[in-house]
Amino acid sequence: MKQENQQILGILAIIFGAIALLGSWIPIINYLSLIIAVPTLILGIIGIVLSPKKQKTLAILGTSFALIAIIVSVITQFLFSNILNDWVTKYSHTYRQEIPYFEGEQGGNLPDTSIDEYQDEDDIEEDQGFTWTQDQFDALVEGDLSNRGQGGSNYQDVINKHGLPDSEIESTSGNYNIKRITYLSLGSNTKTVVLTFAKQENGQFLLIRKFSLGLDRREQTDDGMKV
Repeated sequence: MKQENQQILGILAIIFGAIALLGSWIPIINYLSLIIAVPTLILGIIGIVLSPKKQKTLAILGTSFALIAIIVSVITQFLFSNILNDWVTKYSHTYRQEIPYFEGEQGGNLPDTSIDEYQDEDDIEEDQGFTWTQDQFDALVEGDLSNRGQGGSNYQDVINKHGLPDSEIESTSGNYNIKRITYLSLGSNTKTVVLTFAKQENGQFLLIRKFSLGLDRREQTDDGMKV
């Protein structure tokens, strides 16, 4: 009876060790394999100690399975964790670039207004097509963000008054279709207007977010102040 009990320890170690080994290379499941492998390793060691010299084979095999399962589970969890962190970081970075204004960020990714290293700053002339003033910008109405911009200024009205923008980007956030347009003036005074619109069920776009830079900047001249 004692020898049978000792053999049972070896058999159990082999069974549970094999189960742990099979699941040790599968992400998430290997957490369960690790939980099974640790007590199986202890069980196998007890079987090796208690079994007679010629009857240790089963316990040794079970202990080996458990030990390998533990090693594989730890390695797999480490690799999977790194891959998951990289994916989350890339997704988060892409999401912030796509819809910064819709999520309530104040800055966002404004167009690059830096000067080309091969271009003389004095050669850049102010864009005469830029018609925005601070009063015109202030007159724009931001609509209700929770209701697709209801009550906000109309995209088509802005285009009719100020012409086509320098850049226009469309994206999607949940059930919203977003259109972000940018007006840019390069010169002695860099001026920027960025407007974000939400698409309505009738196809129109209404303003939900506005941002400007440099509209209220003034410079001193011989004749006085000019905008």
